[in-house]
Parts: sequence; C-alpha cells; structure tokens
Amino acid sequence: MNLPKRADLSDTFCPVGRSAELLGDRAVLLILRDLFFGRRRFESIAVNTGLGPQLVSARLKLLEGEGVVGRHAYQDRPLRHEYRLTAKGKDLFDVLYAMRNWAEQWAYAPGETGGGPAMRYIHRACGADVGTSTACPGCGVPLGYGDLKGEPSPALSAEQAAKSG
Repeated sequence: MNLPKRADLSDTFCPVGRSAELLGDRAVLLILRDLFFGRRRFESIAVNTGLGPQLVSARLKLLEGEGVVGRHAYQDRPLRHEYRLTAKGKDLFDVLYAMRNWAEQWAYAPGETGGGPAMRYIHRACGADVGTSTACPGCGVPLGYGDLKGEPSPALSAEQAAKSG
C-alpha cells in the first residue's frame, strides 16, 4: 500500500504545522523522551526505544541539525559521542509532559495500568508527588525541565527490563 506523500510544512506560517514537521514523528518523540530521562548514549537510546540503529541515527542527526541536541565526545579511543539536549531541546519538556499527562488520563483501558500512573513524578525541590500537575501541589512552583524525578510503575519497570535484557 502506497501512502500519499506527506506535505512539507517547514515553510508554513502556522506554528502547529512547523512544530509538527519535527515532532510529528514517533521516533523523534521516543528519542526525546529518553533524552529527558537522562539517556545520552546511542546504544541506550536504541535499546530503550526499540528503534533500529539506522532510524535512531537519522533522527539524532535531524535533532542535531535542528539544534535540539548537541553531540559531545565522551571517549577518545575509539571516538564515541553522547547526545545532550540544548536549551531549544529542554524547552520541549512541556510538550512531552503534556502528552504524558493526556495519555495518563485517556490512552489506557480501565484497569490497564494497575490503578496508578505508568510514571510517578516527584518534585525534586520539595519531594511532593506532582501527579499530572503543571505546578507542584506541594509548594506551588511551576514545573519545568529538570524539576522532576521519575519513578516508573512496576509494569513500566518490567517492560523496560524486558527491552534491555
């Protein structure tokens, strides 16, 4: 089955179209999720996302070209790189956090998650469980990149272990 060619929205004045040009790709979103969780190395990203190495490589190059990630050497012999979010990349935290919050409410069948969120977020500054709030319910501070510590549910931990095992 041949799908119609996707329209290029890189030159539209519509901000949703412009962001969809980069973020409308499942692989990009999964790679960003892993970068937000502190995974920086190619192998770790490929294993955890379940994406093939060619796809991970292509999307990391795209993200680097867009200024969302920077590539940094962490080893000289052999030369190896890790990927770090830039300020532009860190600003995508709110987008992915909103997607997570939407999914926690709407993307699961009743009882599928075992009664709790797939990922529990704790505010680093005060230790409060933030649920799906965008401001900490404990201290009232608006939440952003680097403010949260994630604790995966048992189901999510098992899924992650199965991927890396």
